[in-house]
Amino acid sequence: MGLDIFKLSQPTVFVVSLRGNCEGEQGAQQLINLLREALQKRVTQLWILCQELTQLDFRAQQTLLRYLPFLQQAGVKLTLCGLQPQLRQQLESTGLATLISLQPAEAYNGPQPILR
Repeated sequence: MGLDIFKLSQPTVFVVSLRGNCEGEQGAQQLINLLREALQKRVTQLWILCQELTQLDFRAQQTLLRYLPFLQQAGVKLTLCGLQPQLRQQLESTGLATLISLQPAEAYNGPQPILR
């Protein structure tokens, strides 16, 4: 099972919902494209909704880590919302949880993204 990406773009907010497995070269590349898109849109807030994300492998986590400085330089606040407990534990054990804002699903209450 691959990764499905649902997007919603607003003037200052980019909302993305991930469903499935973000793993391997393809998952990392999809994540890179997503982060680049957020940078190009010049938003101040990037919400990644993770309620239906089942896998975020080491390569995907490395991608997030690599892009954090670019997001911070551009003034983009990255928030991961609604991570499943095992994924949250993974991010906590690698230390990524200290660098990225992790919020419960109910923290995001804006419009929901749709499949593009």
